[in-house]
Amino acid sequence: MNCYLVYFVFLLPKIWGSPITFELVKGRQECYYVLTPEADCTISYYFAVQGSQTNNYNVDYQIFEPGDKSTPMIERTGIRQGEWSFPAENRGEYGFCFHGGSESNKILDLDIQHSCENEADIWSQRRKARKEARHLRNVQSDPLQSAVENSVDKIEEQLYLLERNLIYYKSRSKRNHHTVRSTDRRILLFSIYAILLVIGMGLAEITLLKWFFKESRKHAV
Repeated sequence: MNCYLVYFVFLLPKIWGSPITFELVKGRQECYYVLTPEADCTISYYFAVQGSQTNNYNVDYQIFEPGDKSTPMIERTGIRQGEWSFPAENRGEYGFCFHGGSESNKILDLDIQHSCENEADIWSQRRKARKEARHLRNVQSDPLQSAVENSVDKIEEQLYLLERNLIYYKSRSKRNHHTVRSTDRRILLFSIYAILLVIGMGLAEITLLKWFFKESRKHAV
């Protein structure tokens, strides 16, 4: 297992990590870590499989809390692209481990960010509010409760991705519509230009022929 430690320098209240691109070797697990300076932060991550030697672009990934590297707090299988935020309730090192199977090597883009400001991500706020409203016990000591929380988080994650995709498709539809209108205008202008060019060439040809026959009659006389 290859492990890479990604630390962020804490110079500002809010810190952004730098996106990275790495190769996920088949049959091996790659892990990246982020260190939060205090409790009750928010960690946001995004990853996407950009290339594969086969048509299989899915990967499995796990996220581990500080102090527990054996039981993942979040686990997903068969994912090609992921984007999510979660509350980092404990201070310390959070691990992101990826496994791409044994078929082929894969190229992944990964971006991990964290924020320790009070204005946490809306999805993290909902999750924390839900836990407080239900008076949940420590999920680490209750496997069933942990599984339920994980399922609810997965549903919220899918809704979040759906919302982001709808926004993306809406903006892309507007951009495509603008492109179509711009192309239509260009086609119209090109058609007018072509018509004017044909008319101009016709008039020039007529003028040239008239001048040629006129000069020919002069020489004949």
